[in-house]
Amino acid sequence: MKKIIFLILIVVSPLFAVKEYYAISRSLRALGMGGAFYGVSNDEYALFYNPAGLSLYQGSPQGMVNFNGQVGSRTLDAFKTKNTLSGNSLSQSIDALTQYQGDPIYLGGSVLPYFLMKHLAVGILLADLKADYLLSGKELDSAVDFTAISDSGILVSYGRPIINENLHIGLTSKGLVRIGGRSSFTLADVIQGDKIKLNPNELGGVGFGIDFDLGIMYDIPYLSFGQANRISFVLNNLLASQFSMGAKGSGRPPGLVRTASLGWHTIFSGMDVVPQVHLLADLAEFQIGGEGNTELGARTGKILKHLNLGVEVPLGVLTLRTGIHQGYFTAGFGLNLTYAKLEFATYGEELASGPGRLPSRRFALTLALGAGTPNTRFKPNLKGKRVDSNQKDTEFKIRPKPPEPPKPDPMLEIPPADPGTSLEVPLQKIEPKNIKQTESVNNKDNSTVPNDIIKPKDPKTSLDDLIKPKQ
Repeated sequence: MKKIIFLILIVVSPLFAVKEYYAISRSLRALGMGGAFYGVSNDEYALFYNPAGLSLYQGSPQGMVNFNGQVGSRTLDAFKTKNTLSGNSLSQSIDALTQYQGDPIYLGGSVLPYFLMKHLAVGILLADLKADYLLSGKELDSAVDFTAISDSGILVSYGRPIINENLHIGLTSKGLVRIGGRSSFTLADVIQGDKIKLNPNELGGVGFGIDFDLGIMYDIPYLSFGQANRISFVLNNLLASQFSMGAKGSGRPPGLVRTASLGWHTIFSGMDVVPQVHLLADLAEFQIGGEGNTELGARTGKILKHLNLGVEVPLGVLTLRTGIHQGYFTAGFGLNLTYAKLEFATYGEELASGPGRLPSRRFALTLALGAGTPNTRFKPNLKGKRVDSNQKDTEFKIRPKPPEPPKPDPMLEIPPADPGTSLEVPLQKIEPKNIKQTESVNNKDNSTVPNDIIKPKDPKTSLDDLIKPKQ
């Protein structure tokens, strides 16, 4: 039992004095491209980022279950170390564990069944565990700081265009149960297991809360670069729920953080093999209220902890990603099939106030099973966009159809004259028919002739000579 507890602590435990922001759930697609996702959010993770992105979803309806797992770079080493402790004395065990002093160890995982279609997403978050462990000091008085938070609940998001096709707005409603908190032990306590209690009530407690996200996206027309350019603004956790409803335990679990995020998304046209390149940038998650304890998820730190940059390159069913997250390199890929999706990402998380102080390198994998055509390629709204005539035409460009030349009127066509033929056309005799007038006209000999019997004497006589007003 002691070794089981030790394993949980060594692998699953969060960090003391670690300034990590514990989001409800994270997208591996986003993490692979630097965490920059507020400017696109056009898949099921719009539930946790920007609901306005659902207005831009291009795939068919999906019903899937996401299984997500994450580990820190030293988590697997901790498993191996645990296996070597059998039969060791207390001092030997302590010596073996001190190699992890100052190195954060992380473990996370989630299960998310969801339904997704254009404008709408519904998710049932069965569990999303975030756990950190940090060993500080040495020998018997070494401190082991353990923070674990798990979220579950129901989320519903809706997004649609308003006013015109360029402006999109979205809203997420969520009811969540949060469990967990933070505790501290000595290294001897961990090894002996006598004083270790992992009951959530001892860590912090259990509580229920309701909250909302509000997101806006705007397609910027007529910019001189890119196929499409979009700017986004998101307010997450508007109520900054403290999970006080139905709270149990000695305290309460960590509350949510109200944040404001600004996102940018530009789509560049590529070549035949690479039809598109997506460039994203976020100034993400600036805290404007909510949980204030930095050891329980308050979103603080220097500006570089809020800067995310990413690139995504769709290649049919395969998508490649890279970026910069909090000053650290990220990379990932996605494989999108009809009945399954596979996502992989590696990223760095800064656990201190600024980049370079306490980095945590992590690796994450998601497997989604279900049915539905994925959103493998983004088709921008190009209404009103200027098209560069020098660019190669693609299926994503809209060029105006050239007007057809007017068809000639057959009544106005003049047949070409034969060579040598005179262009003079003799006047034909004009014999008015059905013309009945009460007045007659004067003839040359001053006699009157009725109009209905006037006949030209000479074929070359003009009509003006034949019909003259009476003097």
